[in-house]
Amino acid sequence: MEATADFRFLILDFRECVGLDSSALLVFRKIGQFAEQARFDVLLVNLGPIAHQQIERDGLLVEPRIRIFRTRDAAMRAAETALLSEAGTSDEGEATSFAQHLADRLGCTVGAGELEPYLSLRTLAAGEALMRQGEPADAFYFLEHGLISIRLEMPGRSNHRLRTTTAGTVIGEIGLAQGGRRTATAIAESPCRTVGIDRAALARMERERPDLALYVQRFLILELADKIVDTNRLLEAELS
Repeated sequence: MEATADFRFLILDFRECVGLDSSALLVFRKIGQFAEQARFDVLLVNLGPIAHQQIERDGLLVEPRIRIFRTRDAAMRAAETALLSEAGTSDEGEATSFAQHLADRLGCTVGAGELEPYLSLRTLAAGEALMRQGEPADAFYFLEHGLISIRLEMPGRSNHRLRTTTAGTVIGEIGLAQGGRRTATAIAESPCRTVGIDRAALARMERERPDLALYVQRFLILELADKIVDTNRLLEAELS
């Protein structure tokens, strides 16, 4: 087997696995050895007590490239953090102001003081909710600093993390455009600073500063278009 890999992480989900026989344990030992040669990590998730005991007893956890995580979400989060670190990027992203981000995105000049009368500032402690699934969708937010996870709440089941957003990300713009209620919950994973524009503030901006409102609307259109492109790429990857 040639020691090359074009990926950094292999996540194996044992949700439907009760135990492992000797041949399976031998395969995992070979995978661990190959992972060391090809420099990728093997993340094992949702191991039941029997499989966990077998892997531990067989000494597989000694393999430097094999790690165990309680859930797939925890493994994904660890992989994301490692990839960002290897790329020389903080997992929280670089702090940026909404005015600067909007100006850079549109190639225009917008002063922070121009937007300030229409913005609402919110600071969040780790674990605090920016918005919750089912609440009225009456504002969008721009994450200036920190890390926020977007989670889908499913009755009778644990929450499912859809993605983690970093500084420079817009949150909640789809709900604002469509109206209705939030379809997901946004939770701060670290201390965060956000600014938001609600429906009333946007309407006031349209009356008082139609030029500024046009910039914001163009910006939101670009953000929505980017998310459609990202969704299409994910679907293509799943179907390929």
